Amino acid sequence: MDLGLNGKRALVTAASRGLGRASALALAAEGARVAVAGRRVEAMAELLDELRAAGAPEAIAVPMDLARPETLRASVDQVATAFGGLDIFVGNTGGPASGPFLSVPRAGWETALNETLLPLVELSHAVLPKMQAGGWGRIIFITTVGVKVVQPNMVLSDSLRLAVVGLAKSLSIEFAHEGIMVNCLCPGPFATDRMEDLIRASMDRDGLSRAAAETLWLDEVPVGKFGDPRDFGAVVATLASERAGFITGTAIALDGGKSRAY
Repeated sequence: MDLGLNGKRALVTAASRGLGRASALALAAEGARVAVAGRRVEAMAELLDELRAAGAPEAIAVPMDLARPETLRASVDQVATAFGGLDIFVGNTGGPASGPFLSVPRAGWETALNETLLPLVELSHAVLPKMQAGGWGRIIFITTVGVKVVQPNMVLSDSLRLAVVGLAKSLSIEFAHEGIMVNCLCPGPFATDRMEDLIRASMDRDGLSRAAAETLWLDEVPVGKFGDPRDFGAVVATLASERAGFITGTAIALDGGKSRAY
């Protein structure tokens, strides 16, 4: 099926690894022009080669530090100038620190707010006028299965990414009439560096073996394994496509069946 992404202009944040990287590669494979953003542009040289090899007619990297608001709009403007506009925005942020509620001080909440929610607010302010100018757009926020089912020791992620879902829902209503669809993807345990960090945190905090820590993360996942980031990227490409013009305001779980609610 032709997703109609050939030549579309996309920006993916926190794209140097994990689900952001998988999202960028999936868009490239469909012929999109892809900009990837991260703190160290030079560290993304290999990714740019992979994006071009995957099928991107053009691939660029732009500097962006999600914790530094002054870098956000400037990077969006740089992408829009290079590509002549912007059609697709995949908003990915690093995961907040894990831990139970009483272990997280106010400063931890402020850091997570400034790195998880507020960058997506600022970036949405920057990308939406570009999409309005073209009369078409797709915004996809990467959140967590924790917005569907509470994850133990993940209070920062559970809380702040619920706020991201609320942001997406509001934007979906405000901008649908302009052809701009806004959705969230809610990943469960995928085989990424972030998952590795969480497994090691479980081992250190609870004194678990690696096998026990992996079981802790998988015991509520019916498929019984960690997800393949390439499968996640395929869903991103579909939601970003022409074929997703009647999908907006949703929060879709990609979690191997972990979230049991309807």
